[in-house]
Amino acid sequence: MNKLIKQLRHVGYVVEDLDASVAMFRSLFDIADDEVHYVSPDETGGQVAFAFIALGGIELEVIQPLTDTFRKMTGDTANGITHFALEVTDIDQVIERLAEKGVKLGYITPNGVFDTGTKKIAYLDPADTGGNLIELVENKAE
Repeated sequence: MNKLIKQLRHVGYVVEDLDASVAMFRSLFDIADDEVHYVSPDETGGQVAFAFIALGGIELEVIQPLTDTFRKMTGDTANGITHFALEVTDIDQVIERLAEKGVKLGYITPNGVFDTGTKKIAYLDPADTGGNLIELVENKAE
């Protein structure tokens, strides 16, 4: 299955104030405007606001939960790393192989896999991964 994993895609980092945190990272690491991609709360049903910041070869996903429900899904952490994402070549095949090992999906995505149109996303249940939240991402444009 290791051959189905392309790379570490991003690390999720929970914050209390998205704008202040993005400004801090921009100041610390001289990040340009085109290296930050914001996702509006309107695109997440008002659950969360987040931004992806390009840092070297991977992205930092800066996450501000806007509801108690989403805050609990990220581990009730005020600030800190909440998950990491692996980019995979075939998410369905990875999920099938993980299911054979007893790993369940749907921790954040209600039906297991969420299709954004440009990518497919799934989260592994932390109960099956040593308490770690792991996200799988398959880019469909490739």
